[in-house]
Amino acid sequence: MLTKTHPAIEALTTIAERMVLVGLYPSPEEAVKGLALAQIKREIEELQQQISSLEEKYGMSFEEFTASLRHRATMQEEMDWEEWDDARKKLEVRQEALEAITRYAPAPN
Repeated sequence: MLTKTHPAIEALTTIAERMVLVGLYPSPEEAVKGLALAQIKREIEELQQQISSLEEKYGMSFEEFTASLRHRATMQEEMDWEEWDDARKKLEVRQEALEAITRYAPAPN
């Protein structure tokens, strides 16, 4: 559990304050929000590229690929299916996080 005195919170606070000092963000809250959004957007882009690569490799959607594997999958196809499924799940979580952070607005002081 993160507390206000946890080293990670202290480090994030220091980073956010320095970003405000150099003029990158108007407030520490906006700095943290900006950093979080940038990281999540990078992860979403990577996951979308991973999914697109598998769609291109097999020439079909995940659902079509899943149906095509019934009772005949090779080891490589099973490994790709696991990677694809994992990427889809991670993408969904990242998209939900992006939406939640985008909606977040720091409370006024």
